[in-house]
Amino acid sequence: MKSIVFCSSQRFAKELHQFMDELSGLAKERGIRLTILHPEFAMDQHQLHHLPEKERLAHPIYRAEVVARVYDHLFRKVKVADVCFVYNKDGYIGVNVAGELFAAAVLGKMIYSLEGKTLMGHYPHDLYEEPSVKKLVHETIATPADLLSRLI
Repeated sequence: MKSIVFCSSQRFAKELHQFMDELSGLAKERGIRLTILHPEFAMDQHQLHHLPEKERLAHPIYRAEVVARVYDHLFRKVKVADVCFVYNKDGYIGVNVAGELFAAAVLGKMIYSLEGKTLMGHYPHDLYEEPSVKKLVHETIATPADLLSRLI
């Protein structure tokens, strides 16, 4: 059985969950045992997802939760997973995802991403390519079906 951890900006939570659900469904259809470790987004704070991180951090509830959630994701999920998948819609990764990528790389994980670009900055209009993060990604995979084929 393989385990895969998903890393993504919380602004893409809905799309990420659809991607993970499709992957899970395909695995079940084919009789493949797969453990999917997903980020724990503060779903009750959904109105904050589309704000820049700097603005989200101004909200006391978000600020209090973000450290624990990032720590949990890094040390409980990235550390134990066999594979890391970065859901970088439009190429975007935030600072927390960049940290998760570096942790996965240091731990020797296979790292896949949705898109070939690794863009950081203020989403969506003030982004720049981050070459050191891009170097950590082994392969770009655009569909749950293609991802499942790599996990078999």
